[in-house]
Amino acid sequence: MAKLRLKDFVEFTNTDGKLIKAVKRQTGRDWSDFQDLLRNVAACSSGAAGGFCGFIYYSETVAFWRRNRTIITERLNDLAFSLGENTLQMVMNFGGIKDGDFSEDEVGRALYGRYNSDLDWIYNTFAWFALEEVANWYSDFEYENS
Repeated sequence: MAKLRLKDFVEFTNTDGKLIKAVKRQTGRDWSDFQDLLRNVAACSSGAAGGFCGFIYYSETVAFWRRNRTIITERLNDLAFSLGENTLQMVMNFGGIKDGDFSEDEVGRALYGRYNSDLDWIYNTFAWFALEEVANWYSDFEYENS
């Protein structure tokens, strides 16, 4: 199997790589360990909720959301558009949000409003979305290049 490089992974995703690099930076892992972490996230039945380096505590996930809000929101919007859905409606169906019984108003304020610590669970869900999205991309990339 050919050595898989971060540069090739970014090119494979057809993105500017900002989300990938933000997730990698959050984990604090080098490329080799980051690949292992992404494999583990993709294989985990509970996804990012399984507890992965840099994405465990609210202090980590909420800070990640606040630093990377723009790129995560862009990805949410792109995904919703590709699915023919409204971003807010799509997000309302995320497990961490629908299971938490949050209102559309609360989710909308989390997505588009100012930071509010009462919404930390929602911010946490958005951070987990970013990790899972990158892990799923990596799974596809590895499959295509093995």
